[in-house]
Amino acid sequence: MIIRDSPLVLESGNALLAPFVEHARRAPQAPAVRAGNFDVSYGSLLAMSARRAAALGDLGIASGDVVALVTDREPETLALMLAIVASGGAYLPLDPSLADSRLQTMIDDARPAFLIDTHSRLGNLSSAGRIVDRVALESTQGILRARRSGPNTYVLFTSGSTGRPKGVAMRTRAVASLIEWHRAHPRLGAPARTLQFAPLGFDVSFQEIFSTLATGGTLILPTDAQRRDPWALLDLIERERIARIFVPCVALQALAVAATDRHGHWPATLRDVITAGEQLRVTPALRALFSAQADCVLHNHYGPTETHVVSAHELSGSAAAWPELPPIGLPLPHVRARIAAAQGDRQQAGTGELLLGGGCLAAGYIGQPGLTAERFFELDGETWYRTGDRVRRNAAGVLEYLGRLDEQLKIAGQRVEPAEVEALLCRDARVAEAVVVAQPTPSGPHLVAHVVPRNPAAPSAALEEALRRSCTASLPDHLRPRSFVMHAALPMTSSGKIDRRALLRSDAAIPAQWDDSEPLSSRIASLWKNLLGGGDLDSGANLFDQGARSLDVVHALAELRRHGYRMSVTDVYENPTVAAQVALLERAPAGPRADAPERRALRQRTALAAFARPGQPA
Repeated sequence: MIIRDSPLVLESGNALLAPFVEHARRAPQAPAVRAGNFDVSYGSLLAMSARRAAALGDLGIASGDVVALVTDREPETLALMLAIVASGGAYLPLDPSLADSRLQTMIDDARPAFLIDTHSRLGNLSSAGRIVDRVALESTQGILRARRSGPNTYVLFTSGSTGRPKGVAMRTRAVASLIEWHRAHPRLGAPARTLQFAPLGFDVSFQEIFSTLATGGTLILPTDAQRRDPWALLDLIERERIARIFVPCVALQALAVAATDRHGHWPATLRDVITAGEQLRVTPALRALFSAQADCVLHNHYGPTETHVVSAHELSGSAAAWPELPPIGLPLPHVRARIAAAQGDRQQAGTGELLLGGGCLAAGYIGQPGLTAERFFELDGETWYRTGDRVRRNAAGVLEYLGRLDEQLKIAGQRVEPAEVEALLCRDARVAEAVVVAQPTPSGPHLVAHVVPRNPAAPSAALEEALRRSCTASLPDHLRPRSFVMHAALPMTSSGKIDRRALLRSDAAIPAQWDDSEPLSSRIASLWKNLLGGGDLDSGANLFDQGARSLDVVHALAELRRHGYRMSVTDVYENPTVAAQVALLERAPAGPRADAPERRALRQRTALAAFARPGQPA
């Protein structure tokens, strides 16, 4: 098709971009992207993408080439991603806050034909391909030649069990089918103002960006400070009239904490909340929020990086009737799913490992053929992917998630499903989160419940006693936790999932009482000491060097707000020691603090470097 007044030319075979181009043709002035107070129209975004695609064509990009690019949350980055796809390439996002060694591994495996850099931010790395300055792609006057879709759309790296990241090369036909499902969906196919929340190195960002542009919606780009601060994020959602958000379960719970702090106030414009990445647990806070917003639907999506979304389940109506552990739903139309009772078993089973096939599969792990052969295998003449996830089909044929195969626990020879125990613990309204692990001991493993109280300042002994009574009344002996560890926040991996391995190494982190008779410096030091595990704390040292993580900041701010003190996430970034925070609070002890424009403009690298240090979970 040829779009009038634009140099972008696409063949009909580029099905992934065709809906975006069609919207740009029909409504060129409609807003496609909003960043701060600046809007980029569909027509402008199309023209920006076309210029960059033409420049890549002049540089000699070939169909199937991998193109690496430094990721910034700005319209120009989105235009580059569209340009790479329009040129038949696959984009590889590089987060400059990651360690050079990890970035080098990604480049070595993906061997990009081009590396699009900005101000030589990746100058320490060696690249297999040509290094191109981003500015050079913005000033081209070239003409984009017609190009069909390339075989792959993106390469995203995910954590590997060996410690080496693995790059998933996602087939274009798979993600094009996902976007077509979105367009046909009665709710998700409608144009909507949509938050672009996910980092560009995570697959959900593709879903956010391409589904929004394919349906004529508007992407709202938050600052990194807003992404990290759930109170600020709620304000942004309300101010920008955002109707659709994609957030991981942990971020959704953080929003629930912030909304509860605001007396349950939830943005009235929200209509669809899509969550994925980890098992969804419907907590009392989530029930309260969605009960107050009856028109808002909670969508539970499931899918590993190797397939993107493969199943979906919607929760609507009375939130009081929602199950504590919702199912992951039915497979999407282009997905085939089967359940194997054991590895290599050709017989279908009601419960077992989920195998995925059909039109959803990635091409494999780029640069790692051995690992690809291990996880992608042939069965009955078809290619399938081993998810490593245990599921079962209920009476209605809907898939229910039971956990990872490598997280199955056995106590005294009997299988334990941690989710069953965790759900019981979370029924107590005083519990915000709970995770159960099997702690090795000389006499054999025993269950340990790691609990985050909803009110960290409340006495922990009373809550522990209540949870013990509940477990005794409802669970057989082998399912009852032997011990309970109270945390201000649970450790997280860099992808936003609960770090269960870290829990096996953790000590108790019981929140201390907030004593108003103590000096403010003692109270703030005590708060952070308990958030960081109860060890020694240097009040003059950087808290992030001492182990602070993004969710620790959320819980710290929530606790401070309960006692009348207000700081923003950016305040914590700029005052990362206890001493500096005390000085800040003593100058302005109460009331909300608004971010100045220069503070809102902090770059992503500054914030992420503080929370995602090399080799540490974020």
